[in-house]
Amino acid sequence: MLVLLALEVYLRRTSTHVVEENEKSILDRRFILSTERLIRNTPQGRRLIPGARVIIRNHGTSGRDVHVHINSLGFRDNEIAMPKPAGEYRILVLGDSITWGDYLEAEEVYVERMQQHLATLVPGRRLEVVNAGVGDVGLAEEMAILKETGVSVQPDLVVVSFYLNDSRPPWGFTGELGSRGWLRRHSLLAETVYKQMKVRQWLREGGEDRVRWAEARKTLDWKHRREAFVEFARLANFDWGAAWVPSSWETVDRELDTLAGLSKEHGFRVAVVCFPVSYQVYADFVEDGPQRALGEKAEQRGFAYLDLLPLLRRSKDSDLYFDHCHPREVPNTIIGRAIADFVHGEGLTPR
Repeated sequence: MLVLLALEVYLRRTSTHVVEENEKSILDRRFILSTERLIRNTPQGRRLIPGARVIIRNHGTSGRDVHVHINSLGFRDNEIAMPKPAGEYRILVLGDSITWGDYLEAEEVYVERMQQHLATLVPGRRLEVVNAGVGDVGLAEEMAILKETGVSVQPDLVVVSFYLNDSRPPWGFTGELGSRGWLRRHSLLAETVYKQMKVRQWLREGGEDRVRWAEARKTLDWKHRREAFVEFARLANFDWGAAWVPSSWETVDRELDTLAGLSKEHGFRVAVVCFPVSYQVYADFVEDGPQRALGEKAEQRGFAYLDLLPLLRRSKDSDLYFDHCHPREVPNTIIGRAIADFVHGEGLTPR
């Protein structure tokens, strides 16, 4: 029993888990599933639970404790005045976990940095930049969010933060879903063992194909040889490598057409921002086929377009990422300022 208790305390100090914000001591606190208090799964994809106020302990990406507050519309943002006050210019930012930024405090995510910089570019104007990002979603889910709640905030500009797997987002592991008995509700050790068993089952049943690229990055010379990079992307076709699969762009075209229709119907303008995978940033050569393809599609529909790859490659000698896609704090600031400069330069903000 002492060994089990020690393991329980150790996991609560070191492993990723979600707790209510008003938690007590390390043993008194009742850890919760993110799917109980923070995230819900719907037929249209994942959504954030309105009103959630939690702490993600030892976040698996940043290793930090992160406070996450969700407003009544299901966005990681402050409460938004409804209807929109007269004279306010409102920007809605759609995206996945890079935009949601649950691995950083809200003020460190590029969306907030974008708002701060815009305030210096258009002084005296009331501006609101709304973070509508949700982890593990793609372009289709983002269009659903735009229809469900996004248009209700009356945006003047919608910024779509596109990542390379947005045609087929790699849905997060769902083995922990479902009802939990008393033991799993009160013991993080029991919950961890259960999840590990489910992960192994998932891998045996075909999940290994979705993650094999993670091992390939250690053996393929993707940084120095273009042909190795292309093979790397092929192995990652269930994730960021989807952007190198021609058929995946059919989904992108369809959802961009949906976006164009919503733009016309609700009177907002559109900017598309493309986020690269870190391997594109660190490679010795430029492999930007997906970025160029997306730029052409945005231009065809009259959308403004910003490719972040050149910006980030200029700082490729720095430690920019926590992993293959999530920027650290300083790059979030750089990205936020770059997007603000871009939309202002394109005449997409009030003068």
